[in-house]
Amino acid sequence: MTRMWLRSIVFLGCCALFACGSSPPTRFYILNEIAPATPAPTATASNQIPVRVEPVSIAPELDRPEIVSRIGANRVRVAGFDRWAAPLPEQIRQILSDDLAARLAPGLVAEPNESSTKDPRRLLTIAIDEFYGDDSCAVSLRASWSLTNPQAAGQHGTEQVQVPASAPCGGELAAAMSRALGVLADRLDVVIRAD
Repeated sequence: MTRMWLRSIVFLGCCALFACGSSPPTRFYILNEIAPATPAPTATASNQIPVRVEPVSIAPELDRPEIVSRIGANRVRVAGFDRWAAPLPEQIRQILSDDLAARLAPGLVAEPNESSTKDPRRLLTIAIDEFYGDDSCAVSLRASWSLTNPQAAGQHGTEQVQVPASAPCGGELAAAMSRALGVLADRLDVVIRAD
């Protein structure tokens, strides 16, 4: 009888431990559009070919549902419970399209998922080689880009963006990463206008 009673106590204790040991809730994050410092021109640029942001490629270590942060020169942290609400390459493509549309004249940025068209397009291809934040919400973004134009020679370049730390950071890393994409859009805006 005593042995059975002890087994019951141990079983109930294990059940209580498992009930108390539930994991923290998963948090989901999205990137957001960043308004330009100066408003976009109001007149449409009818003499220029619209630009379309092509599917974005990102470094393999970043292409995952979890948010990846840098914690040292050769170390990263994969946040088990902090996740992107949608695939990161798709979010980056949409946010850059939105950011550029807010900076360029109306009609100069084609919807990234537009149906096929015979109208000419300038194609903006972007490869994200580095896109990390840290615990202080400092963000480092390095991107290679190329802009092809059916009527002119193509251009290409690399941009390095640094967003300084902000205190307190809290859960604002996605917002800091959005600001880094806004700076990238500012630089690409200059390239597209000059093309």
